[in-house]
Amino acid sequence: MPNPLFSTYRGGENRVTSSLMAVFERMDLALVQELLEAATGTGEELRTVTFENQVVNVGAVPDARISARFTWWFETKTARGGYATEGHDRHQVRVHARQLEDDPHARLFVLTPDPAPPAWFDRLDGVNDAVRQQVVWLSFKDLADAIVGIMADPNRLIGEQTRFLLTELVALFEADGLLTNDDAVVVAARSAWQEYLDYSAYICQPDRTFREGISHFGFYYHGSIQSKVAKIHAYHPAVPFTRTEADRRRNRCEDGLADLIEQVLAAGARIEGDSHGVMLLSGPSDNDTVHLDAPIVNDTKTEAGKPWAWTLGQRYTRLDRLRSGVSRTSQL
Repeated sequence: MPNPLFSTYRGGENRVTSSLMAVFERMDLALVQELLEAATGTGEELRTVTFENQVVNVGAVPDARISARFTWWFETKTARGGYATEGHDRHQVRVHARQLEDDPHARLFVLTPDPAPPAWFDRLDGVNDAVRQQVVWLSFKDLADAIVGIMADPNRLIGEQTRFLLTELVALFEADGLLTNDDAVVVAARSAWQEYLDYSAYICQPDRTFREGISHFGFYYHGSIQSKVAKIHAYHPAVPFTRTEADRRRNRCEDGLADLIEQVLAAGARIEGDSHGVMLLSGPSDNDTVHLDAPIVNDTKTEAGKPWAWTLGQRYTRLDRLRSGVSRTSQL
């Protein structure tokens, strides 16, 4: 029975991996091989099925042979920097690499969102010397670029189903923040900007999703990215705004969240009993908050030349770009 196209896993790594396997399972194996070769630069050494004519054998020459002998293992990480220090991620690779011993056709593909190969893969200490070349690192961006490149080739005949599946797979990588190194999110803010100034928090609908790995939070308000970019302290996806919940949080030493609930309810800014997502942030005057020289003015235009909002919901960028002294959004 094939893997379900829509992943049943909730965890990020398992969900992404199962989606990848579901797409690969529904594709021509030769195309899967080509994508992995392009993404990793392994070339023709990545063997799957071979077709041979007039095969010389002992005492006979059969007319043809179709043969296959390969095993591809995959280890997926959705967080960056997992191999920078000694820990669980390195241990996993060492253990998985044992599956490669005595099997020269096997490969262990390690797929991560890191922008460059982690330095540890140059030495792979703890991995048998005989199989180190069979451990292959690649990034989600490498794989996405290979997919886009093959689909853009006018000489390639790719079926509509395969094209659709690959397009959706790249979209999944993008939605999960696996193709960029953005570490800041900027949200479209109306009342949210003033609420940040009042409460040092962002309050939104419950279970709103944000990419993993973001560290700072900005506000797009009145046509500009405001000059205060807060550091993210914690995100609580669904918090009941009740005095009982405030007491419960205080008993758990979550005083910041408890204070926020009480202050917001006292001000009548939310209906008691409703649940909200809460992003606790550094305050407007805190040292952890990045203070830009001036707001970054939006200069986005439509094709017709009309002004257009830089974001209508949330948009990701890099903190170093925000701090680089740019004055307009087109410079980000």
